[in-house]
Amino acid sequence: MTLCDDILALDEKIRFVAHLSEDFKLVEMKQRAGVKSLTDEKTDQEFYSIIEPVILGACSRLEPRLGRLKTVRIKYENVSIVFMRLPHAVVGLSMEPGPTTPLIEKVGKRFKVELV
Repeated sequence: MTLCDDILALDEKIRFVAHLSEDFKLVEMKQRAGVKSLTDEKTDQEFYSIIEPVILGACSRLEPRLGRLKTVRIKYENVSIVFMRLPHAVVGLSMEPGPTTPLIEKVGKRFKVELV
């Protein structure tokens, strides 16, 4: 089972997972089976390959003064996107609209890291 499979198994509201290395290189992307993507695969690859390092890279620069970066949340009308740092990985996931905290807590518990 891959990291993406592991996260998708946590909750049906998680639509898509992107796994990046600690230096923001795309390792794997996985869409939940039976869930129609809101964007095409090329757009997903570009977004997670470019935006994630920009967002997390910029936010990470403040860590020496503010502490470890936990999550970055982006809420659109049709989907919520959350970027989070796990031990030895960076994860971006999209989920159905609604509260993001319960799903982030599930991911944190699974990987034994405080994300909220």
